[in-house]
Amino acid sequence: MAGEGSGNLDIDKRMARIVGKPPRIEPLDENNLPPEGQEAAIEIRAAFGLPEDGFMPESFRMMLVHPALFKGQMAIGIALAAGAIPPRERELAILRNAWLCGAPYEWGEHVNMGRQRAGLTAEEVERCTHGSGAAGWNEHDRAIMRGVEELQADHMISDETWAVLAKTWDDRQLMEFPVLVGIYTATAMQQNSVRFRLDGDNPGLTHR
Repeated sequence: MAGEGSGNLDIDKRMARIVGKPPRIEPLDENNLPPEGQEAAIEIRAAFGLPEDGFMPESFRMMLVHPALFKGQMAIGIALAAGAIPPRERELAILRNAWLCGAPYEWGEHVNMGRQRAGLTAEEVERCTHGSGAAGWNEHDRAIMRGVEELQADHMISDETWAVLAKTWDDRQLMEFPVLVGIYTATAMQQNSVRFRLDGDNPGLTHR
């Protein structure tokens, strides 16, 4: 998908391919979780500040098919959410990555997060679909876009991009950045392959 990630993604075709078909794995029944699923659900609800017996989104119930894996994914997701990279810059990186992965669920969820929790504008979200070549980025934000693109294309950040990021980021942030992109790439691969259904407030790749 990296070659289609510069504003040229056929949204309708991609959405039809992933969310236009039934999921390949059915979510667990919230009222009939196996013991290990119940235990993981309690821990995950607590991590997100949700009531122990509260609503469990379908995406969680799909991932609870593999409770141990889900707990591991949630642990690193929570660590990254509280990590060294500021929320706005983290969401810019995740959005660029989600677009390059052609990931409807990840993209739509993080448009909501980016706008509601990190102050991104609809213009900035749209700019993420065009990446480092778009007009309007400052030097650092453009380097974030380019870093994601390089990680997707070459699985490493170039010296030039690293030098620009290092003007603003410390070693912890630089260490965290490739892991952030890698984890959200793995998540996009999982969601796309299983064909996660979109939640009510997530329209997928059309979201701005």
